[in-house]
Parts: sequence; C-alpha cells; structure tokens
Amino acid sequence: MSHFPRIFLEYLRKNIIQYVLLSIILIAGIIVGSFTVNMISDIQRESILSLISGFLANISNISINNSSVFYLSLSNNFKTAIALILFGLSVVGLPFILVLIFFRGFVLGFTVGFLIEQLGPKGIVLSALSILPQNIIILPCILSIGVTSLTFAAAVIKNKIKNHHEVYSQMVVGYLLLNLFFSFLLIISGLIEGYISPVFIKFYSKHLNF
Repeated sequence: MSHFPRIFLEYLRKNIIQYVLLSIILIAGIIVGSFTVNMISDIQRESILSLISGFLANISNISINNSSVFYLSLSNNFKTAIALILFGLSVVGLPFILVLIFFRGFVLGFTVGFLIEQLGPKGIVLSALSILPQNIIILPCILSIGVTSLTFAAAVIKNKIKNHHEVYSQMVVGYLLLNLFFSFLLIISGLIEGYISPVFIKFYSKHLNF
C-alpha cells in the first residue's frame, strides 16, 4: 500500500494530457448545459420547478428509501463506467468516449444551472448539498475511466500500426483491473448520494422556506 500513492502519481503524470483533454470536454459540457437552461420553454421551466419545489416543501414528511437512491445512483454511474470501458475495448468507439464525457458534463451543468437560475442563493445551497458531495468522487472517477479507455484504445491502435505483438489478453486484464479500482470508488459516491445527501437536504430544507 505504501507504493500506491507513488504509482498513482506516476500514472497521473504519464496521462496528464488525456486528463486535461477530458477535463476540458467535461467543463465544456457543463457550460453548454448551464446555458441550455435559458433555451427551455416557460412551460417546461414551470413544470420542473413545480416538481422540485413540491418535493422540497414536503421532504420532511417523505420517507426516503435510501437503499433505492443508492442503487439508482450506482446503476446510473456504472452504466456510464461500463459504456466507457466497452468503448475503449472496441477501439472504434473512441470518439464516443468524448461524447459521453461531454454528456455527463451537460447534465450536471443543466441541473445546477437550473437550480441557481430559478432559486438563486437557495439553488446554490441546494446544489452544494444534493449534487456536490457525490460528484467530488464521481467526476474524477468517470474522468479516470475515460482516460484509461482513451489510453487503451490508443495503445491498441499504435501496436497495430507499428506491428507490435504485445499480448492483448494481458493488456485487457490490466485495463479492466485499473477500471475496476475506479469503479469501486463509485460505490462510495453512491453511499454518499443515498445515505448522506438526503440527510443534508432534509435538514436544510427547513431553513430555505420552500
């Protein structure tokens, strides 16, 4: 275990360009998503706001099934992780890695942008309580899985072009093990989203005057 930080830092150093690239794409998705809030119709805006306000106004009386929220979070994030991994394995799916990272940023940007636009300071607080905690883990993990997928696909293409005969099965095992580690961290984010964020939301909803 004492070697893990050093190995991980070396991994980051070797793949810094990929991390920067995907981070830019993620941020671009967040920005586009936040601007898209201004493009939805008034009817759509009022419908979404009504759902959010109704939920927050009655959250103290609602019995939240934490395990269901946990499994839903896990399902959504694992679907993204598995898709990225499969895109990396297929090689030809490499462009879709970029699209999927952008889409995750878009959804996050739209959600946070909508809350802030409609609720102002209350929206900032709500975003910090309901969205930020789990995404502190989710975003780095999704980015890291995206990076390993890009790196793996690029390595396969490079080996074919240069006619290298590296054992493909060994490459795949290493690729899957590394992504397994990042995917495991998504379980922690699911626990936060399922069991911690709802507590924060319930506590602070009493002070937001919904």
